[in-house]
Amino acid sequence: MAPMACTSSETALNGPMLLEGLIDLYGRERVLYQEVLQLSRDQSDLVRAGESLQRIRHVLDAKRDRLDEIARLERESATARSYWERNRDGLGGSHPIRLQQSLHTVGELIEKILQVEAENDKLFMGLVNHAV
Repeated sequence: MAPMACTSSETALNGPMLLEGLIDLYGRERVLYQEVLQLSRDQSDLVRAGESLQRIRHVLDAKRDRLDEIARLERESATARSYWERNRDGLGGSHPIRLQQSLHTVGELIEKILQVEAENDKLFMGLVNHAV
């Protein structure tokens, strides 16, 4: 019996090609998370400087846009990520290591964002308490 030809979607879910796609995805997410981190820091600066709510809202809208783009990327990659999770033990070469490094970098950025956002929450609460 002759081997069956792979469809384009099956090819996309094939070892190195899959991993390259995920590495690329997490690279794009890393850039977006870096932008979110900077916007969060900008937000802190604006609040500390007593800037208008309109300027702060502009930063919040920009952060939401980046987070929406990240969510879209995550939705589009759900099948590939699921395949990776099921088959990661059988995939060799440098790709799995590079993917883990990409995930680690994204995770570190998320932790930094959460820290800045916790600080932002405290700043906002201070404004609310001061205004009351």
